[in-house]
Formats: sequence, structure tokens, C-alpha cells
Amino acid sequence: MNNRVRFLILAGLASFSFNAQSGEDTLIENPSTGLLKDSFVVSYVYDDFTDKVEDADILFIPADYRTQAAFFWRCRPFFTNFSVEFLEHEDNLKERDGSFKNNSPKYAKHGYIYDTKHDLKIKTDGDSERMEVSVGGQNAHLTKHFKTDIQNPAGLLGMTYHFTFNYIEMPAFRKVGTTSEAQDAFALLNRAVKQQTPLVFELEGRNNAQDRTFTLDTQRMQNAVPQNVIDYCFGQRKLRD
Repeated sequence: MNNRVRFLILAGLASFSFNAQSGEDTLIENPSTGLLKDSFVVSYVYDDFTDKVEDADILFIPADYRTQAAFFWRCRPFFTNFSVEFLEHEDNLKERDGSFKNNSPKYAKHGYIYDTKHDLKIKTDGDSERMEVSVGGQNAHLTKHFKTDIQNPAGLLGMTYHFTFNYIEMPAFRKVGTTSEAQDAFALLNRAVKQQTPLVFELEGRNNAQDRTFTLDTQRMQNAVPQNVIDYCFGQRKLRD
């Protein structure tokens, strides 16, 4: 795999730093010479001597961002960021006066023109939790963050909501914990993976945006992602309260 192909495959993933004792591996569930679709992509760094995972990214690319979501785990020694990403047309999110709800104007420089709370229900096999999550919408770098074959992206926003799982390995001087919403998401994610049952996200729409339902196929995930990567990202980690 040449450097250009590797760059295109991993566009949108965080770059890794290595040392001489680290190895790197990239696994693609459904390889393609063109645009990757409907595929898990796993990139991770490991210690050459112990095979212990040191850094990892897991990305699920949907077949169609208009109706499905991407799932992205950015896994680091002290935390994991878990994001759900999809597309929405900006007209569906506008207020009656044509403006956008934006509770985080400081992110406007990154293209975020929309940010507000949505109701979310996460469920798996008879267990569920309801919560509020901040959902952001950005109109910059759409092709970088959402690799699609949509010919005319005008008016489409890249939508994201995420959870941060802070782990007990976090240095003591970092006064950060894990929110109750993230704790609930973490517990349901691990339960779904353990039971190999789907993890379902039911997101309430706002204004003219329809309610969305996104499903993570955890059984497929376990077939595509090495178990030691899953364990490093969340499966064998303990949250910091």
C-alpha cells in the first residue's frame, strides 16, 4: 500500500506517532480501489515486544451518509472519544427566522453553525437509557470528514454527537471525570458487544429534521475488529467517575 492510498483510506482519522519499538497495522473490512463504503476500518499501534495496543482508531463508514451514520472511536491511553456522524440538510434545522440554534459560537471558526441539545435514547436487548446530547452541525471540510459520492453537497451539514470515556489511567492532575450520559453509553455499548446484540440510537429531530435511528451492528464489529483493539478502546477499561 503506497503512501497516497494509505492517506486516502485514513483521511479523517487522527495521525499516529510512533517510536522504534512500535508496530502499526491497518485492517479494512471491505477493501476497495475507489471510495470506501459499508466498511469497518481499523488502525492501531502496538508494542512490538508485547503486542499491547498503544493507540487505536475504529471507523465504520456507512453505505449512505444521508440515511445511515458513521461510528468513530478515537482511542488513546487515557480516554476514548466515541462519535456518531451523519448528514442533515441545513434547511431542516433552521428556526422560523432563518437562523440556527448555536450554543457554542466559539466553534464557528471550524464551520460549526449549529449546536444544541437533542433528546437521545440508546437501547440494546431490553435495556435502554434516555438522555440529552449536544448535536453539532458544520459546513466546512465536508468531503474530509464525510467521504461520499454525493455530487452536490451544497446545504448539507456534517452532524456529530459524541461521548468521552475518561479512564482511571488519566493522570491525577487532570481534573476530569466521565459524565453520566457517557457512563450510560459506555455501559450499553459494552453490554451490546458482550451479548452481540445491536446497539440502537434513536435521536429526536429538531424543527423540520426528522427523528433518526442509527444501529451499530456489534456482532459484525467483533468480526471486523481485533478483540485486543476493542478491549483497549472500551471493552477492558474502567471509567473515571
